[in-house]
Amino acid sequence: MLITLVAVLSVVAQAPAALPPQGPVSVLIAPPDATGAPSHIVEFAQEHLAEQLESRGMRVIRIENVTRKLPVSRRRTLLRCKRTEAPCLQWLGTVSKAEVVLVAELVLGTSGYRAGVRAYAAKDGALISKNLVADVPEDKLLDTLTQTLDVVAPDTQRALRGLPPAPPIDDVPPPTRPAPRPSVQDVPPPTVVAAPPLVETAPVVATKSSARRWAWLPAAGGVALAGVGTVFYLKAKDRYDTLEQATVDAPVRDSKALVSEGKQAQTVSRVTLGLGAAGLIAGAVMFLWPDDPPAQATPSVAVSSGGAMVGLSGTWP
Repeated sequence: MLITLVAVLSVVAQAPAALPPQGPVSVLIAPPDATGAPSHIVEFAQEHLAEQLESRGMRVIRIENVTRKLPVSRRRTLLRCKRTEAPCLQWLGTVSKAEVVLVAELVLGTSGYRAGVRAYAAKDGALISKNLVADVPEDKLLDTLTQTLDVVAPDTQRALRGLPPAPPIDDVPPPTRPAPRPSVQDVPPPTVVAAPPLVETAPVVATKSSARRWAWLPAAGGVALAGVGTVFYLKAKDRYDTLEQATVDAPVRDSKALVSEGKQAQTVSRVTLGLGAAGLIAGAVMFLWPDDPPAQATPSVAVSSGGAMVGLSGTWP
């Protein structure tokens, strides 16, 4: 019996340690803490977080896909549990089979939003990482959430998967030695080539030119881009009004498609309006630019036994 017990203990001691889980980290995007935030702002923020997490190589689980499979009573209890307490976080992780529970914060204050994210371990509800920013204006919410994920996502990846493996030593190329510098004796003396005689002619006066005659090009482009930006701005505002007027009794169909269209129209509107303003400014600068002074250019021609050379010298505008 003693010999058998010693053999078992030796086998257990020699067994390899459990390897960390492989594959992308699974993240459940839980309902956010959105005190005072409009519903369309919350939908925009949740969808933006999902896109950012997927772009960082994580597997995203949406809360609506989890609650859809639950009975009504359990669904209400799950959505109302306090998402800063360990039992609620563990329950969310068990139901969704996720490793991480991500909770966004969008709290509206007197001088702006307090925005950010918190990542919790689903197995025990422990806080992995958080990053919150105060006094964020509404038009900077998505950029702020992206910046907070730049901090929280790497911390979460390291906590669950560890540091990325170091490259093998064989892949590192050996250092190259610089070529030896030639000695003075090995350097041949420079050859001196006589310059061919130059044949100069009378100076030629260049015609006067100005950027004013081309000022209409950027101005016309700026006006066209401003018109396109206005059209897309009105399109984004229409999607915003549609989401804003939605109620419980009259919900909006396919709200995710409206959110996506509104974001795309808003981005195109900003870019085209900015380019249009830049075109108008460039046209005004070109129109007000002073006339160029007259240019003086003198051509020169040289002929030798090995070929010919033509050059210009003087003052250019």
